[in-house]
Order: sequence, then structure tokens, then C-alpha cells
Amino acid sequence: MSYIRDFHTQNKNIRRNVSIGNKYYGLIKAVVVLLIISGFIGLVSAYEETDLQWASGISKTLHRNDIIAYNGYTVKAISYPDPVESDRYSEIPSEPIDPFVGLNVSKNGSFANNTALGLENSYITPDGELRVIVRKLPSKNSTDWLLESYNPWATVELNPRGKPKLVVSVETDKDEYSSADDTEIIASVTVKNSGSADAVNVDLNIDAPFPTKNGGLKYHYERIKKGESVTEDIIFISPIPTGDQMYSILANASAFDVKDLPYPANSSKQLSVVVNPEWSMSLRKTTLEKIYLKDSAMVSITLKNNGKIDIKNVTIEDSVPRGFKLVSNTSLNWVADISAGGEWNYRYLVTPEEPNARGVVFPVATAEFKVKKELFGIRSNQPKIIVHGPLVTLEKHTDVSALNPGDTVTVTVSAKNNGSTPTRIFIKDQLPNGTTLVGGTTSFEEFLEAGKDVMFSYTIKIDSTEPVKLQPATAQYYKLGNTGGKISIESKGVEIRIKSPDEDNRVAEATQNITPPPPPETPAPSEPLDTEPVTSGNNGINEPGQDKLPVIEPPMQVGAILGFMLGCNDTSADNKTTQAYNACSYFKLNTP
Repeated sequence: MSYIRDFHTQNKNIRRNVSIGNKYYGLIKAVVVLLIISGFIGLVSAYEETDLQWASGISKTLHRNDIIAYNGYTVKAISYPDPVESDRYSEIPSEPIDPFVGLNVSKNGSFANNTALGLENSYITPDGELRVIVRKLPSKNSTDWLLESYNPWATVELNPRGKPKLVVSVETDKDEYSSADDTEIIASVTVKNSGSADAVNVDLNIDAPFPTKNGGLKYHYERIKKGESVTEDIIFISPIPTGDQMYSILANASAFDVKDLPYPANSSKQLSVVVNPEWSMSLRKTTLEKIYLKDSAMVSITLKNNGKIDIKNVTIEDSVPRGFKLVSNTSLNWVADISAGGEWNYRYLVTPEEPNARGVVFPVATAEFKVKKELFGIRSNQPKIIVHGPLVTLEKHTDVSALNPGDTVTVTVSAKNNGSTPTRIFIKDQLPNGTTLVGGTTSFEEFLEAGKDVMFSYTIKIDSTEPVKLQPATAQYYKLGNTGGKISIESKGVEIRIKSPDEDNRVAEATQNITPPPPPETPAPSEPLDTEPVTSGNNGINEPGQDKLPVIEPPMQVGAILGFMLGCNDTSADNKTTQAYNACSYFKLNTP
């Protein structure tokens, strides 16, 4: 048993997953077999396995020789504990089993490792990019281990290594500043880690064309955890340009993961500084970044007069994007007077009509006004909303498009959730007149996850002599899971044609009357064929003494050739089997 201890000493994976002892003997024996066959690859790196974080992956229940694949990795179930006898008095193993599964791990078709894992044990690939973890196994007393019902399985989960992702944003209190009135520019720089692992050794550098009054331009953070963010507020001294000018504030961030791989990000903000503006207007539109299909979102429009004169009769217009509708009958057209330094603000509610995980970009709002009888116009920004929710499509089809009265047809109704959240769906179908339900059910209820589909079938008997129209199937589903209002949808209808009484007979007759095309003509030989008498010997070669082969005069029919091959020219009944006799009779009737 010294080699077992050696393997435990050399490999961290075995130390973690297999305990030495009599009750684990079966598991140890299987692991040793795997090790002898292939050997283990140790994980040698500058980081610890405990430093790794994991993102969501996939899982699958594997029986022997089943495979689960993800991101170029393939994991195959190759062994389980051997089957055992059942207890003499109950359907349980005579001795408790120590459940495990032996796995073969490869990457891009190249062998990586073999490992044996128990419940909730995990294996990390040598490159640290994938974790294999066993989430479920049959219990130690399960009938799946018995000789008479042996069916071992394991639910295996694959998780890719989590990675940080930095998102940098720069915001200022205004988009436009006056060199005469504004002495400060207030900026907020935010670094957010939206990835699936912590970011370490994060550096933030800010570049601006004007000096700071409060705050710095360089920041360092030991760690920004996944999902967290940091914000730095900086006050700059506003410049005094000789003319209107645009400026940019730049922010660059860099971070590393536990494997010292870099993750950069950057952002910028443009602003303008104007010299003693007579008028200056800014229009801004804001709303939520994400909502659920069952929710409403508040849209806010703000129009600022940053100039030194009052502006009257400003016309503001807005619109709602496709996929949204106004909660009320509010008109999105306004007229307002805005005094110098003042602002106008309006808010309204919209609700989504369908999900959009990529996000819906709202149209710009516009404002028009006159200054000294000259017409000016400005446009707002375009905010974006991500809408999470289900989006179900319904289909209905039959296995045949035409049948005879009294025949049966199988109807299948399927639903697919193309949205981003699960929902409970209720499907109902109805039978038209002239039909009878033979098997199955016409209604269905299911909790349908995002990206999944469901279907059900039923069989009906059609006694009608007229075409039958199957009405569309209908369904209702919640806007979110089991909550929110319900959305009603329907499939397309299906029409089934009734065959005429002699339609099948015509098809059968047409099939029987199909004759193969004649073979291509064979050119006549330059000299007449004159064959010598031959006989057939034991070696299958014709020898002299038998009847002459017939002279084939082109064109020779296919039936005549086959008749000759069957020996139909031989009048001796002893030389024909019943099958041959029948075949010869057919060729005589059908050969001219």
C-alpha cells in the first residue's frame, strides 16, 4: 500500500478528495487504478487555488461514458464504484457504498487529467481556468449500486474562472460652463468592477487640461470586489479661454486578476467653456438603466437656461421608443418660458411592452426657441434601458396535412421562451366540430425558463368530409416568474384537407404504371455474332457441349435479359423453383 501513500503525497487533488481508511477502500482502489493508467498533473502556479473565483457555467447528469463540454474542455465519466449485492431482507446494498465518479478531463482534444471526486468535491484544471465539481451522486444506500439495478450517475458542474471587468465613467455637474460666472468644474470619476472576480492592484489616472482645486489625479486600490465600485470627486479650477472652447477629462484605469493578467478600461467626458454667453441652453434626458417587464420607468427631461437673458416660448418635444408605451395620455409636447439661470423640468412614466436584454435606446428630446428673431434648436442625450422579462412564442402543427374521414391525426403545440427571465405559462387548445379526442390532453401548464422550450401532443379522430380548420392554440404567461400581469399570445391555425374517395386508388395506380426507361441502344456489331457451344464446368467457366448463348440483337429489352438470366428459355420444369417460375411468368406478360 506504499504506492497509495505516494500518490496521496504527490497530488493535492487526491489529498483533498480521498480519505485513507477501511470504509473508503473501494474509492481508493478506483483512484489508484486511474492513477496507474494515466497519472496526475499537479497544479504549479504563483497563486493559490483558494484565490480563484468562479463564474456561472453549466451542469449535466452523467452516466458512464457520458460527456459534458464547455469552453474547449471535455469531461467524461469513466468509472463508478462496482455494483454490489443487495441486502438479503431489503433493497439496499449489503454494505454501504462510498459514492464517487471517475472523470477524464481533456482540453481541445488533448488529455489533461483523470480524477475521482466525491459529493461536493472539486477538481481545478492545471491552467486554473476551469473547476469541475460534483453536485449530486446517488446516496450510499441507493439501489443504483445494486447488481440487479446498477445505474450509477453524477451531476457534474463546470465553472469557468471568474475574471474582473472594469467600467469607468466621468460625469460633471454641467456640460457647459461660463468663463465669466463659473469658477469651478466638479467632476465625479467612478470605477466599477462588473466582472465575476475581484480586481486587484487597481490604478486610476485622471488627465485634465486645468488644475485641481480639491482631490487628486492618481489613485490606487488594493482590491475592488466583483460588483463593487469606487467614486472619486474632484474639483477643477475653470479655465479662462479667449474664446469658446471644448475640453476633455480623461480617466484611465488598470487592474489585474490573481494570475497577474491585465484588465484596462478608460472613459472621457467632453465639456465646453464659453466666453460671456448671451444665451446658453442645455437639454438632458434621464431614466433607469434597467427594469423588469412588469415595471414602469420614470423619464425626466430637464432644460437649463445657462445664459444671461430670459428665453420665452421654448417648444420642447419628446417621443417614446418602440416597445414602450405611455402610462397616461400625457402629450409629449410642451411650451415654456425659462428665465436666465433657470430651468424647466418634466417627468412622465412609460411601461415596456416586450423584453430587450440588449437595451432600448430612447429617442432624443428636442427644444426650439428664438433669440433676437433667430431660430435655434438643441437636442438631448439618448438614455438606454435594459428590459428583463420573458418573451414566449407559440406554434402548432400536425403530423399530416390530408387524411381520409375517420383517420387520426397528432397535433403538437410547442412554446419557447426567447426572453431573459422565467415565467409560468398556461397553454390551452380546443377541438373543432367533427373531431374526437383519442389520446392526450389539450391544455398544459409549465414553469418555462429563459431559452427553454416545452411541447405537448394529443391525438384526434376526424369524421368530417369537409376540410377541418384547427383553431390557433392560445397561451397566457406572467410578465415575471409567477408575478406581474399576464400576456396573451396565440399560434397560427392549421387546416387539414380531406382526401377524395378515389384519391388513394389513383396514387396506387399511378405508382404501378410507372415503367423504367428503356436502356440506351447498343450499336450493331460490324460482323454477326457467332458463339461457340459451351458447357459449364465445376469452375464456373462455360465449356463446349452446351447450348449456344442467344445472339443479342439490339435493342434488347431489360425483361428479356432478366428472363434469360433466370433460365426462362429452359422448358424443363425441373430446372425452375416456384419463385423462378413466377418471375418468368411476369416477364412473359410484360416483355414485348
